[in-house]
Amino acid sequence: MLRALSFHSTKLARSLSSQSAGIKDGIVVGMYASHKLSDPQLPSSLQSKIVSEAQAMGYKAAAGSVQLVLSSDLKQHIAVVGLGTSDTAIDSEVVRMAVANGIKQLKKSNTISKIHVCQMPCAHAAGEAATLASYAFTGFKTEKKQGEGEELSSALAIESSESNDAAKWEAGRTYAEAQNYARALMATPANYMTPTIFAERVHSDLGALPNVTVNVYDEQWARDQRMGGLLAVSRGSDEPLQFVEIIYRGLSNEGPVDLALVGKGITFDTGGYSLKLGKNMDLMKGDMGGGATVVAAMRAIAQLRLPVNIVATVPLCENMVSGRATKVSDVYTSRAGLTVEVMNTDAEGRVVLADALHYTVDVHCPRTVVDVATLTGAMVVALGEVYTGVFTPSPELWRRIQQASEVTDEPVWRMPLHDRWDAMLKSEIADLSNIGCKGEAGACTAAAFLRRFVKDPATATPAPTGAAMRDQNNDDESSPRWAHLDIAGPMESSSSDGYHHQGMSGRPTRLLIELAKQLA
Repeated sequence: MLRALSFHSTKLARSLSSQSAGIKDGIVVGMYASHKLSDPQLPSSLQSKIVSEAQAMGYKAAAGSVQLVLSSDLKQHIAVVGLGTSDTAIDSEVVRMAVANGIKQLKKSNTISKIHVCQMPCAHAAGEAATLASYAFTGFKTEKKQGEGEELSSALAIESSESNDAAKWEAGRTYAEAQNYARALMATPANYMTPTIFAERVHSDLGALPNVTVNVYDEQWARDQRMGGLLAVSRGSDEPLQFVEIIYRGLSNEGPVDLALVGKGITFDTGGYSLKLGKNMDLMKGDMGGGATVVAAMRAIAQLRLPVNIVATVPLCENMVSGRATKVSDVYTSRAGLTVEVMNTDAEGRVVLADALHYTVDVHCPRTVVDVATLTGAMVVALGEVYTGVFTPSPELWRRIQQASEVTDEPVWRMPLHDRWDAMLKSEIADLSNIGCKGEAGACTAAAFLRRFVKDPATATPAPTGAAMRDQNNDDESSPRWAHLDIAGPMESSSSDGYHHQGMSGRPTRLLIELAKQLA
């Protein structure tokens, strides 16, 4: 039975549902609180029908609300979605939530196979919402609805009104398809998304895109590159490590790299000998969320043909327990030449990222480097699932990340960098410990650890304890602008409202695409 958010009469809802059996088409149209419609190009008779029905039902068009009506010929379901009071300065998030809610309401009728989205004030946001709301992960269901594929599926055909800005609508859909792609990678069980399968998937899905080169490296390559951290974490697993490198040349084959993205790729994380609790360990199939969002963003960047040169690297392995696994207090030598004492094997993300960051900066010399990782439980405690925590010493890079966040409505919060975090990473027997000695400021000390591998270790020595907040608001021209995005909280969504989907979120894929667009 169809249900609408604004129906006051269950009898009326039943009447509409019985009248509409077999309807194949749906329409989403926006309405302001004044009862003005967002698409003035609809036939006047249809506009009159929609407005009169909405008024008769007492529909107020509150932002994000939905009212279902039937067309006069009883052949189309119409989801009237509320855009709020203003018809001159509509927030893009209002459009996303409204369009997504409308599509979700129409999806509840199993007979609808095509949905037409009428003109909206923000065509890009409408395109995002239509695609994100259509997401379903059904790859392991033995019974699928008609039209559902093996993994990422939508049984609906979504089309846009010709009056929408076609270029913006399609760009929005590309952004959202990328997020759905990341969602699917993160949601796939770890036995179907091993490091090898992940690497093969990237090569297959991105290798043929224009201006893209995909390189996949193995364990011997990692040894040749002196990646002691990646080798140390991968030792406990029977699954071989992989290192994925994606090179996109949208501007010049010879020019400098404008942006490097580095994504954590732990395809399953038990915690190693610092074993995690059983509760919620199933979520650790998504511990490669940083890698998934980076790959998904690169896919969209290439599809959009952005005029920018970008490199992405993803170190891939499992963090398991075995007779070969790295033990607490073991010491390894990183690619940067720094020795690291492993005081917690569940702090493995920073260990593999450090080698990947050092390789990426050393080999590709990017102007800007951003790493993305489901890194610390401390970040979940601090910010929950809403905000991505951002650590950067560059005010300019923070400004760009914040701007990208505002465009995509993927919230970010700037976290502090302080020299005392460096002091807390001292080891009695090695250059560094992989965790802070006091067990506090977990997300901050993780960021401080990573920062040591962005610069030349010879020049990245800590300042004296008690010094001011070095680099917190300073662009250092001797090294690339760097930001660390801790997505441990927003990797998962507990909400199914609007365009959100309960489960793996695929965030912050759209933010990364928008950041690349700004740099272009």
